[in-house]
Amino acid sequence: MTTQSTPHSPASAPRSPASQVPHPTRATLELVFASSLWGFGFIAVVWALEAMSPLEITGWRFAIATSLGLIYLKFGRRELWTQVGLAAWPGFLVAGTVMLQTWGLQYTTATKSGFLTCLYVLIVPLLEAVTGRQKLHMRTLICGAIALMGVGLMTGLDQALGWSAPSDQLSPEMRAKMRLNWGDVLTLGCALAASGHIIAVGRAVEKVRQITGREVDSFRFNVHQSLWAGVPLLALTLPIFGVNVSPLGDEAHAWPLANAWAAGWKPIGGLIMLAVGSTLIAFALQVRAQKSLDPSLASLIFLLESPFAAIFAFWLLGETLGGPQLLGAALIMGSVAIASWRVADRSPAPPGSSHL
Repeated sequence: MTTQSTPHSPASAPRSPASQVPHPTRATLELVFASSLWGFGFIAVVWALEAMSPLEITGWRFAIATSLGLIYLKFGRRELWTQVGLAAWPGFLVAGTVMLQTWGLQYTTATKSGFLTCLYVLIVPLLEAVTGRQKLHMRTLICGAIALMGVGLMTGLDQALGWSAPSDQLSPEMRAKMRLNWGDVLTLGCALAASGHIIAVGRAVEKVRQITGREVDSFRFNVHQSLWAGVPLLALTLPIFGVNVSPLGDEAHAWPLANAWAAGWKPIGGLIMLAVGSTLIAFALQVRAQKSLDPSLASLIFLLESPFAAIFAFWLLGETLGGPQLLGAALIMGSVAIASWRVADRSPAPPGSSHL
């Protein structure tokens, strides 16, 4: 989904690096790099889940990103709390997106999660059509139907119908993850929440531009939404709520980072990668890069997150895809790519376009 408007940026107004419009070539490279960080993020979540719960991972992920971001803004002598309130809804929605995705990865594979998550590209125009903000095109409906076929193949519909059987070489745990499971449902919910986040960010960016008459500082906006995403979830992990959410059982306490450290380098390394790479750097690069890229091109680059996730999952987790799942992945990627490609709109998007 792309929101566009004519920017009002006074020539005399100072502009921070995060609010400047990058060269299209640099913006493309930045989005590719951001997509690789998000792709690796699926593996980082799997590592973190070895010692932390989805609630703890999500809360600490955004809390660490917010802390580092605020330190950077303070050292840069920037005003910290401008338009903080406008980042509230995007923050809540991105928290829900990440929470559902992390929760789902307890039951499904990182590869399936990566491909199912990208369905937000098809869900956004459907939501926009329901709210009357955008006309629904037949192409979107056709691509949506094809994508649903891909989802069926990715989640083991062929096995449920008796068309194929899982490989005997797979472990029982991996067989369960390859079939349709609760994690797939949670991941589809993640795609829906991500669609809401895209719409919320677009509206928030437009409001900031109307209020200030300047381009949005992407780094500051990302820090603010991380604040709204992390603090409420992190508060729920405290003992005062009487809920033990740690996978380590009765030994859990209010500082799960110590548990993660004691469990080995993977949980703490995964959490740091999520906070710094997937949250602090990737989201800021995304908002910045989209200011100079055609929205169709940006949508296509975002799709690289799924194959990056599959590559990293194969390399680091030993995950593989069978023939039906490869076909399903191809159907999802192809339909999403066609739906996001706007042949009639090839002019550069004005600064401030948002597709998160």
